[in-house]
Amino acid sequence: MQSKVREKELAIRLRKRGYSYNDILQSVPVAKSTLSSWLQDFPLTEEEKDYLRDRKDRNISRGRIKAAVAHRRNRMAREQKIFLEAKSEFDDLVKDSFFQLGLALYWAEGTKRAWGFQFMNSDAGMILLMAKWAQRFLHVPKEKLYGRLYIHKPYANEDCERYWSGKINIPLSRFKKTVYKPGSGLGVKKRPNYKGCIRLEIAGGGAGYALRKIKAWQQCLIDYYQRR
Repeated sequence: MQSKVREKELAIRLRKRGYSYNDILQSVPVAKSTLSSWLQDFPLTEEEKDYLRDRKDRNISRGRIKAAVAHRRNRMAREQKIFLEAKSEFDDLVKDSFFQLGLALYWAEGTKRAWGFQFMNSDAGMILLMAKWAQRFLHVPKEKLYGRLYIHKPYANEDCERYWSGKINIPLSRFKKTVYKPGSGLGVKKRPNYKGCIRLEIAGGGAGYALRKIKAWQQCLIDYYQRR
């Protein structure tokens, strides 16, 4: 009898630490129905159940579920804070035509699902404009702006990184590793003046903040024109 009491106490301790039923059964050799009756006072919260339904993985330990739910809750709180901040700034910024232009350009050419701010184009003027926009409205220091060249493999030896560095005023030291796209045919250069595309990026943790701020401003812009 005392053995069962000790097993039950151990099972409860493990459950409180976030162990799944399968994990506990490896240390407490009892029937699963017995374990369920012991742990019926330690159910999952609704948020944790929602997370499990989303993941469709019943083998995730409770500790991992709780951590994931807490992480999602914190992320949503951060996004709400950024949205409220963006909304409070919007009324003044929307009067600036350059602000609206940058939002529209990012909407068309910027990445939406990446980890942070990324804007790609083959037009040097547009890259320069977005770099200036990021500095002015996102308060990104110039040294935090990086370039990354995307170009087809047959043009790999034409030093296009140096060409772009001069065009967009970003030194080669702030160019990330070039991405070579597979060429077509037998490596024939079909466009002699082709220089690839440049992706403008923000370095560091500020990239994610910048992307969330832009999305919030874009939503504000939608609401603004719907009211007019």
